[in-house]
Amino acid sequence: MLCASYAKINLFLEVWDKLPDNYHQIETLLCTIDLCDSIRYTLTKKPGIKLWSNLPEMVDEDNLISQVAVHLQGQTKTPWGVDIYLDKQIPVAAGLGGGSSNAAITILALNQSWDLNLSPQEQADIAARFGSDISFFLDGGTAWGSGRGERITTCEDILIDNVLLVNPNLQITSTEAYQRVEIPEPSERRSFNREQIENSCFNRLEVGIRSVYSVVDQIIHQFEQQGAKIAMMSGSGPTCFGIFGDRQSLNKCQENFNRLGFWTKKVRTISRKEYQSVCQA
Repeated sequence: MLCASYAKINLFLEVWDKLPDNYHQIETLLCTIDLCDSIRYTLTKKPGIKLWSNLPEMVDEDNLISQVAVHLQGQTKTPWGVDIYLDKQIPVAAGLGGGSSNAAITILALNQSWDLNLSPQEQADIAARFGSDISFFLDGGTAWGSGRGERITTCEDILIDNVLLVNPNLQITSTEAYQRVEIPEPSERRSFNREQIENSCFNRLEVGIRSVYSVVDQIIHQFEQQGAKIAMMSGSGPTCFGIFGDRQSLNKCQENFNRLGFWTKKVRTISRKEYQSVCQA
């Protein structure tokens, strides 16, 4: 089974306060984009689980793919094993949800390959066990995440072309990003209006990261100077994205960032319906 494991961007992310488990309570609007890793799952008669990757550092027992596979095998007592090959294209620790997406696709793929017959709720419970936004990637499209991000409410897809991703070749953990956030007073909390997307896009984590990593601040300024209608950081960063009114402006901006040696990628958001075909036998 060959599966596409799509990335995401956050059009909105507000941080409220801390929950009893010490996680931050958030409200975030997530959209899947057409940048993806590819994961191939091959059933084996022996019960072992093996993971390979084009990036050797991804082959680790702490990888969420391995953790999820081991958990599913232990919980369901399936006699099958699986060989997994991860072709990693989404930057790591970049605010694009690559690891969470890999985990969610592994739940979907093994549920199908191992004939586990897990209900949607059972799949969501497993996803929440391993990470805050994994549940989002079980269905994709556009959705709100609340709580610590694991409570997903689907909504009408927001389809956007001409999105440029720029990563300054840094890795920032979500732990660091949340350590640097300044939680707003209730009266200062932001909200999102679908009718005024350009004025509503916002990321509370961005200020703390821009204050420490000047390169992130520079990327967002350069987006604004080169005509992006929206310029912001995705998730916990450091990847930033600019949304442009036309492809010509995007291409010119991408050329400038390429000359500076940054990783760049043109993407678009994808619908939930398009997302449903992530796994193919």
